[in-house]
Amino acid sequence: MVDGDALMVDGRAVEPDTFMDALDPVLPMAYRLARGFLRNADEAEDVLQEATLKAWKHRGSLRAGSPLRPWFLAIVANQCRQTMRARWWSVIRQPDFPSASQHHAGVEPDEVETLRQALLRLPTRDRLILVLRYYLDLSFQDIGATLHISTPAARVRTHRALARLRPIVAIPGELTDE
Repeated sequence: MVDGDALMVDGRAVEPDTFMDALDPVLPMAYRLARGFLRNADEAEDVLQEATLKAWKHRGSLRAGSPLRPWFLAIVANQCRQTMRARWWSVIRQPDFPSASQHHAGVEPDEVETLRQALLRLPTRDRLILVLRYYLDLSFQDIGATLHISTPAARVRTHRALARLRPIVAIPGELTDE
């Protein structure tokens, strides 16, 4: 364990005064995680603030030599889950994902909407792992570290989530049974 006065980032000690400097490069990815998970910019900002405060308060729980990014993304993901549980009406909300067409040229707007609706029909656990893998482009190793599971478990959960998504929406490039 790292004591309350020092934080290890990339194998070197960081003083509490520079905690935010160490966390700063991870914040954009953490925001995208929250935004993709919650589908609401305002709530994503609130979650990020709350997660940052929790990370600050519990910075001593980061094990020496452990990377900061998966530790903080796990805090953000947990805060997102807490927010989802606190608002029962989230199930009927319209999605507010950033447009996939901004990221992938040639994707038709109705294909993006179909995918959004299909993701909303998945269980939260499946949606989270797909956002981590395909929206944030995290490796299976990083997904495992973020969700506190093994790398093979992250790979299996991703494949199972995709298998549950396929019947809901025809994924381009995939053969269907029709």
